[in-house]
Amino acid sequence: MERFDRYLIGLVLANLVVNLVHATAHFGLQILPTGLDLVFIVGVILVGPIVALVILRFNPPLAAGLLAVFMGASFVYGIVSHFLVPGPDNVTLIGSQTWTVLFAATAFLLGVLELGVLLVAVIAFWAAARTPSEPVARAG
Repeated sequence: MERFDRYLIGLVLANLVVNLVHATAHFGLQILPTGLDLVFIVGVILVGPIVALVILRFNPPLAAGLLAVFMGASFVYGIVSHFLVPGPDNVTLIGSQTWTVLFAATAFLLGVLELGVLLVAVIAFWAAARTPSEPVARAG
């Protein structure tokens, strides 16, 4: 297993754990996603990276590319909904409640983890693209 593969696995699993804690804070604050938000969260943020880890064993460049796309999309979605757009999901607009600190901390940590996975995935994809899949034949 390549070094980047191990980093991707560790970062994606850490991201999943923080996402589950963040989801718990969402439920505690009664901020429940619906409609397209729910589809995006389940498909792209939760399930997509896990599927990419399964693909990692068989096709590392594809998995790294998928992880870069999933994490880039997750990062943009999180920044917009947690920090830019006013609404119930914005960390600056949530009142002081029991779950507020955990919600804000995990929102920030998710952004850091998503950027980390994105960076490692891009490096892993680039490294795989530059590495020939078959050994080069020697002359003579």
